[in-house]
Amino acid sequence: MIPIAHYLFAIAFSGLYNKSEWQKWADERILREQKPKLWLINVSLSRNIDDLSKALSDLMIIEKSSMENEPPFSDAVIGYYYLKYMSKDISINELLQMSGEEADGGEGATKACEEFYEILNKLEGNKDLEFNPNFMKMIEESFEPFKNIAMKQKEVLENF
Repeated sequence: MIPIAHYLFAIAFSGLYNKSEWQKWADERILREQKPKLWLINVSLSRNIDDLSKALSDLMIIEKSSMENEPPFSDAVIGYYYLKYMSKDISINELLQMSGEEADGGEGATKACEEFYEILNKLEGNKDLEFNPNFMKMIEESFEPFKNIAMKQKEVLENF
């Protein structure tokens, strides 16, 4: 079973998908089905992230049992933050702060929050690091596994 509800909630929770995007995603799938599933209709009608959470909650509970081989939810969220950074929707400082917060309070990121905060502290101590190719390569390499998770999940969502 593809944990589609988890994937959809992660991309929405990260802010990469906003309300109009998750509604459009649901609407496209509703139009393809003769008898659409209730959860899809509820996603389409969700006005905010809390409504979306309620619309997906039952399906997320069902999916939970088949997620032992899935990466942690927080890793996907951090990957989506990185995609937002790559598209210049957030700054490097925001990326590191948000990633640290997700690793600290989220659902089991594979990287400790301190690792993100340490990089952020270095950057805040020396703003020129943002223009240092070696520093930026280190950022890219640090976020690569998270980006790969997010891109895989996004592809699955788009093809669902």
